[in-house]
This record gives sequence, C-alpha cells and structure tokens, in this order.
Amino acid sequence: MKPHYERFTDEDRQQFPGGGYKVAGWGAGVAWAVLGWETEPDEDTEWSGYETRTGKIIAVMIGDDRYFSLDPEDVEPIPRESYCGECGQIGCTCDALDRENA
Repeated sequence: MKPHYERFTDEDRQQFPGGGYKVAGWGAGVAWAVLGWETEPDEDTEWSGYETRTGKIIAVMIGDDRYFSLDPEDVEPIPRESYCGECGQIGCTCDALDRENA
C-alpha cells in the first residue's frame, strides 16, 4: 500500500529546494525526488478528512516508483547536472541534459 503524503507548500520548498537529493544510508549512487510530508490518519480523519504529519518525508528513487519514508535530516540536495533524470544514477549523462551550460 502506498503511504499517504501531503505535497510540499512553498514554505516547505525553502527547506527542500532541490529537484534531486542523495540520502544517507542509501549509498552515493542514486538520486532521489522528495514528494512531501508523510501523513497518517488520526482519530478525527474519518469525519474531517484530514491526516496528521508524521515528521518524515516521502521520497522515490529517480527512475523508480517505490515510495520510501525517510527522516528529513537524511536528505541532502544535489545539483541537477550531477544525476541522470531518466535512471537516477549519479554521474550518468544519458538523459541528454546540457551539463556544460547548466
């Protein structure tokens, strides 16, 4: 089952400004995309429709579709030109991004 998450607001994007991230504990070979704050139902969700933030974030490896719950302190922004937007591999240049003028 996919975890629930709340998309980042403009304020949250100040804390998470990048498009790609590396994550502590997952090696240095793959870039991640951060989607938003993880949420979970509380005792009022059934009638309110609102969920509560858990303090963790939901992210996916670029090029993959599995969702992961991560601690926000474990993610570090990386420059767009440092990873492939297709496979997510850091150092790969197969996505045809112009890295010389980035």
